[in-house]
Amino acid sequence: MASSMQRWSAQWRVYVGVISLIRSSLTWLALALLLVAGTLWQEVLAPALAVSERPVPYVRPEFARSMRTLRPAILEAAARHNRPEISGMTDHEFAVVVALLLYNEHFGWAEDALPPLRFVTPLYQAGQVEVNRLGGNLSVWPSNLRPSVGLEILRAEVPVRDGVLTRRVAVAGSQLNLAVLGDERARYVAITAEITRPELAVEYLAANLERGLYRAQYEGVPVTWRTLAAWHNQGIVDPAAIRANPTATHYLARTAAYLPVARNLILERETTAR
Repeated sequence: MASSMQRWSAQWRVYVGVISLIRSSLTWLALALLLVAGTLWQEVLAPALAVSERPVPYVRPEFARSMRTLRPAILEAAARHNRPEISGMTDHEFAVVVALLLYNEHFGWAEDALPPLRFVTPLYQAGQVEVNRLGGNLSVWPSNLRPSVGLEILRAEVPVRDGVLTRRVAVAGSQLNLAVLGDERARYVAITAEITRPELAVEYLAANLERGLYRAQYEGVPVTWRTLAAWHNQGIVDPAAIRANPTATHYLARTAAYLPVARNLILERETTAR
């Protein structure tokens, strides 16, 4: 009798383990499908449905509040990473570009084309973070940077058409030491932990835009907000290359709609203070 009970108990544990494994697998499958569907919408379907006119900018109310909170961090990061001799911008103008990209990255073409997807977006964004916590290299919010971009920044690398420039760009607040992080997967996990923190995400974004300035200087092209937006989105700065890239063209068209919002955040208070 005891032997029979032991066998039954062992079988029951096996059944419970199998059921748990199935549930876990289904969860990851659902997450994978959500990520694939989101990427398909963002990169292919939604841009195809987008109208030629600039879309009406949408800012989720809680994100608008978050941006007001982040305003000092944006201004400080812009002052650290703007290179006026290259950008031709004041620090406040550079801060507008940082804010502009944050606003634009909070939602994509998919949410513009199908507003009901706005309710799904936070789940999609959280799913990408979870994948990166396992060593993935998906872009994560609020700045929509990939860990691989963060790694290039920390390695002082600026990719150009014929190689890589070495330009040291300090990331204020980063606690990472690449020498002790081991392999690339461990580095992606650690960088994800930093670029998902709003203040550090702002700092990494501004640092990446500083790299865009060096790329523009190297290629001898003038700098505008479009130059930096195309660099952030597609890693290109040359105007001809931007025009020839449909993804960059769509990105800039949508980004332009957020210019009044970004300028209002950064510049309005300065005008009021005067």
